[in-house]
Amino acid sequence: MRRFRWITMLIVAVVVVTNYSCGNHDLFDQQITQNISDSLSPVDSLDRYHNWLLTDSRSVTVVANANVNAQWLKILTADPRQDADAEVATQVMIADGETTSLSFCYPKILTTLYAALVDDQGLYTVATFTPNDRKVDFSDPLYTKQMISYTPLPQTFVYCYEEEMPDFLKVDFDFNDVILNISYERTGEREVRFHVQLAAVGTDRQVGAAIRLKNFKYDEIESITTEGDASFNVNNKGQEVPKQILVVHKKKDPLLESLNDREAVINLFCDAHWATGALQTGDENYGVLQRKLYNVKKGSGTDYQTMVPREITYIVTFKDKSGLEYLDFDLIDPFIIKEYNGGIFEVHQYANRNDCVLNEYKIAEIAKLPWSLVIPYKKFRHPLEGENIGFKKKNVLSFGAYGKRGHSFGEWSMNHELSQDWYLNEYASDNQVY
Repeated sequence: MRRFRWITMLIVAVVVVTNYSCGNHDLFDQQITQNISDSLSPVDSLDRYHNWLLTDSRSVTVVANANVNAQWLKILTADPRQDADAEVATQVMIADGETTSLSFCYPKILTTLYAALVDDQGLYTVATFTPNDRKVDFSDPLYTKQMISYTPLPQTFVYCYEEEMPDFLKVDFDFNDVILNISYERTGEREVRFHVQLAAVGTDRQVGAAIRLKNFKYDEIESITTEGDASFNVNNKGQEVPKQILVVHKKKDPLLESLNDREAVINLFCDAHWATGALQTGDENYGVLQRKLYNVKKGSGTDYQTMVPREITYIVTFKDKSGLEYLDFDLIDPFIIKEYNGGIFEVHQYANRNDCVLNEYKIAEIAKLPWSLVIPYKKFRHPLEGENIGFKKKNVLSFGAYGKRGHSFGEWSMNHELSQDWYLNEYASDNQVY
């Protein structure tokens, strides 16, 4: 953001002088503000119908008619016998002859999906289907009772945040202020495990985080625990984040309740820097902590550092199994919590941008680009600090961290039907991504 700040200040100064010289003493003008925002946006002519989704969601009915002593049904993103990166989009316990319906999300770029019945020996019986199919059975499987050389892991989505919201004059569009890698898996009739990895922190300010479970009420949760009683609020030295330093998010209970809809909220951390595990303090140092940038610059320096991402598994036990078959990433709303100008704000993915979950605030609708991106690709390489994720101006320029012609972020921004694969590693500019 620093490279453009002097230009920003010049534009603001011109706007202020112009408004005052015209005799308008109410210096705020929504249209002028929007014009400033547009001039700072790295992309012009945005797709007016853009929903900023790189995924689709589906509900499918599956008939376990293969008679293979089925224990689990898994929906996979690839053939696990051919592709070592096949991921589990969703799974549910099942027995031979049963029929079940379930929902899941998957990357839009996929044209073929896979259903697998897994027996008690871990053998896979696999059938293919397309995203347009609403019913799947195993009358003509791709293969039956085959051993797979690895165990496919739950599908991981990468959540990338700009914490500057709503201060659009400082936004740098590198989408690395907080990077969360999140996956989930149903591990019992009433149990779902959420795997949360804090992959990067690219801000020097305090930021909290939580996950709202949409359509699941606070009273429907029996308990939330973590594997090994781990907590992002406890650093690598065993120190709990001290309440004296907390500004934006002070609650540490693992289960919270949303303000308006009484929905369940998984409480992740109060302070992203403390959550890295590296931040520590003694009583005499409260309030004077050094907040470095983590995993957004290559190497280490005085104000930035490489870290091993921390991962914590949250075990959510529901009081009833009803509705869990429809849990998918559309109903998982991770968000960050930050302070701006004395107020507490939340940064959500675009679909939930107008929601106030734990804090009441006035919604900001000024920036052209969203404040959060969701990438359905566990290998996603986020932009380095200060590197714009992608430009597209006047239908001529296409550059940035993801600016390869025909596979660029800018082209996708201008037309949501184009360049839907822009986030893959082969299209990244290696010197601009982590």
